[in-house]
Amino acid sequence: MKQIGLHGRGGQGVVVAGEILAQCYFDSGKYVQFMPSYGAERRGSPSHSYIRTDNNKIYQRYEIEEEDISVIFSLSVIDTAKLRENGTLIINGSNFKVKEKKIDIYTVDANAIALSLGLGSPAIPIINTTILGAYCKVTNDFSFDILVNAIKSKIDKKADLNIEGARLAYDSVRYL
Repeated sequence: MKQIGLHGRGGQGVVVAGEILAQCYFDSGKYVQFMPSYGAERRGSPSHSYIRTDNNKIYQRYEIEEEDISVIFSLSVIDTAKLRENGTLIINGSNFKVKEKKIDIYTVDANAIALSLGLGSPAIPIINTTILGAYCKVTNDFSFDILVNAIKSKIDKKADLNIEGARLAYDSVRYL
């Protein structure tokens, strides 16, 4: 079973990203659980989405205690990730420095990509679909076409721009 955590701030699209990611796994024939978690429901407050996926039915109904993959929308909430040793970390950012590494780390400048396409504002770029493009490339768990279809099913306004953002992130994600 794979356990995934998405961590960001309200307004960045963390919950919608979780819905899209869950849809991608479902559309690729997997069993899926999706659990959003957000506090005061206001822009800027911590927001999380958790996904479990497996080839078999998932019977666990408790909180995810250890993530195989953590996706960080904002570095200000990186300490909320519960990444296991030897896990995979995908970070929205361009200037991330690593001293010691026991995990696989990937970065993508999702903010810059989203802003270049007019997704969100400089204060809060909406990076959900953009960072999922990077996720698709890093994990190779489903095809980019499955991601495109999931984006189209969940986002009607600016769907083409969101797909373009996902493609740009897919092409520009880098391993540290």
